[in-house]
Amino acid sequence: AQLPADDSGPAPLDPLTHELAHRALELIQVDFEPRTWKAFLLCTVAGRTPTEVAAELGMTAAAVYKAKSRVLLRLRSELDGLLD
Repeated sequence: AQLPADDSGPAPLDPLTHELAHRALELIQVDFEPRTWKAFLLCTVAGRTPTEVAAELGMTAAAVYKAKSRVLLRLRSELDGLLD
């Protein structure tokens, strides 16, 4: 018997959704401090842990979590209604 695939990760984005998200990220980047943006990218894109990112950027892990959360909240706000 075969085991089902591991669905613990996020589902891949279709090309249109990926393009919308990418464009929205470009637009909102200017609204964040460079260190906040870098913390977000290192956690979400590079897949690094908040602890690793905190050590690299001279932040606390809580500050990294907050930075990631703020950017994701803003991204969701920008995309609200576009991806339904």
